[in-house]
Amino acid sequence: MASELADDLLELRQLLGEAKRPRIQALLSNEIAVLEKQQSVDEEKLKAIAAEERLKETAPVEKKPAPRSDHYTSLSTFSWDEETEKVKIYISLEGATQEKVSVHYQADSINLKIHDVNGKNYQFSVPKLAKKIVPSASKVLVKPKRIILTLKKADFGTWYELTKKEDKVNACAPG
Repeated sequence: MASELADDLLELRQLLGEAKRPRIQALLSNEIAVLEKQQSVDEEKLKAIAAEERLKETAPVEKKPAPRSDHYTSLSTFSWDEETEKVKIYISLEGATQEKVSVHYQADSINLKIHDVNGKNYQFSVPKLAKKIVPSASKVLVKPKRIILTLKKADFGTWYELTKKEDKVNACAPG
């Protein structure tokens, strides 16, 4: 557009040099003045945009440091409930979203990781579940203030505890 404007100005100036009648000269002079003003405004806009770009390049951008991917804060407060076919674990944590949550289910353990919630990573795990679960049928639901893990029981029945307790006789036996 700038080159088109410059070409128009050049042609109008040539026509002004060839014009003989005062009225035509005045019309051409007025149009030249209008286009020169437009060209000046366009140049100022380009300078302002260029200055803004330079400022963006040199200005430090304040970034919140991303949490280290290898550091997790352990979530140890939870509640749990059971039904005949499933066990539910409730973990209070505000700000988590489904995209930030990953769960690794195994038949006898679970490991939940939550990434970048208020600048922190969190982890909840049960390394030894009291009984077996069906990993493929287990799921996680993320709500605004809590996370609910639903574990499908491999065998129906009552769980008296969530974690497997070591047999004290076996734990104390010399080995």
